[in-house]
Amino acid sequence: MKISQLLSWKGEIKRKHYLTWGIILFAIKYNLDRLIALSFDRNWYIIDYYLRVDELSNLETGTTAFNFYLALLISSLPFLWSGTVLCLKRIRNANLSPALVLLFFIPYLNFILFIVLASLPEKKQKGESKENYLKRMLPDNKLGSALISVGVAVIITFILAFLFVEQMGNYGWSLFVGLPFLMGYLSVYLYGRRNPISFKEASMLSLTVVMVFCGTTFILAFEGIICLAMGFPILFVVAWIGAIIAYAIQDHHKAATYSFPIIFVLIAGLIEAEIESSPPVHSVSTTVIIEADKQSIWNELVAFSEIDSPKEFLFKTGIAYPTHAEIIGTGVGAIRECHFTTGYFKEPITIWNEPELLRFDVAQQPPPMTEWSFHEKLHVPHLDGYFRSIEGQFKLIQESNGTVLLEGTTWYTHDIWPGFYWTLWSDHILHKIHYRVLNHIKEKVE
Repeated sequence: MKISQLLSWKGEIKRKHYLTWGIILFAIKYNLDRLIALSFDRNWYIIDYYLRVDELSNLETGTTAFNFYLALLISSLPFLWSGTVLCLKRIRNANLSPALVLLFFIPYLNFILFIVLASLPEKKQKGESKENYLKRMLPDNKLGSALISVGVAVIITFILAFLFVEQMGNYGWSLFVGLPFLMGYLSVYLYGRRNPISFKEASMLSLTVVMVFCGTTFILAFEGIICLAMGFPILFVVAWIGAIIAYAIQDHHKAATYSFPIIFVLIAGLIEAEIESSPPVHSVSTTVIIEADKQSIWNELVAFSEIDSPKEFLFKTGIAYPTHAEIIGTGVGAIRECHFTTGYFKEPITIWNEPELLRFDVAQQPPPMTEWSFHEKLHVPHLDGYFRSIEGQFKLIQESNGTVLLEGTTWYTHDIWPGFYWTLWSDHILHKIHYRVLNHIKEKVE
């Protein structure tokens, strides 16, 4: 490796040197940008290269923000030259069209171009079969083949997931079933083209690819740790199924290759099904027995007092939990405000049957959680409107032994699929929220 490889347009460069130079230059560029950001009293993360790509054009000249981005732009000029030179030389080495170098200047596509050029082998020799051409993309040793296979599967899945979530607002079957299946299938398919793979290796590869995908999603600030932990079980199970199917047909390369169009068609079909689907309404009811009269219970539940800090681990992970409630007015039409750690629910009263039944609509609600992330102010799309509380009620039932059964119910919908899986989580969380309120009322009146 020589510095001259970064300066002259002439000649070619092997993929090993191209990949090494790419990593070195990116490391230098990223840390230089971080230093520039610190000098402007700002933070700068890897994901900012993509999230803020159009921000400069919207800034007024002379402002601090404009000067910051201008400094970043000026500092990037040497790297633009070197990157263009390296891409052009590597394109020649892979016997591709020089016009592909234009992709280097297009956000998002430049990242894909780098991965492709770092993976493609040198010029194909005459008489070499397509199968050997694919094999040459993978290293001889098992670890290297596994790393490339997992890397390619994660990159393709991540790009598709980004399109589904950020561009289409899709949190459905295609995201949680179609893409994990593709990820597990693709990683084992690629690995199996170079090395025979056992059932155990296929299973471990599916686990690895899901863990790398989740880690990448977290590091790039596309998701927080709590939601990733909640989604991990279904991601792994589906990826494992895809991996085992690829393992089962590893000796039938044509069948394995021709199955990819079928997988993409199925994913597209899942997307269409989600667009046409309306989320069902779910209800969750929780009860406690209270040794007190109904009127005392009613007086407390209408506007319950401040609740102590939670002891449950669930509420220490960022899940929103209730703190207190207030009410403005009495009777039907009164406005109840149930305060959570992320804001408050605005609840117009629809039934006021004192002291038997209190029912209310939900006119406004706060985010359901605060995500755990080392990125400041992480706010992912599913926090906005994908979980919707519709209605709630408290019902008091007099028991024959003198106690009162207090029942809290919430009606809700969510636009995250598959519904059967995410309903398990939402029902569990709502039960915990109900118990926190009901048990507090119980402690106050007994």
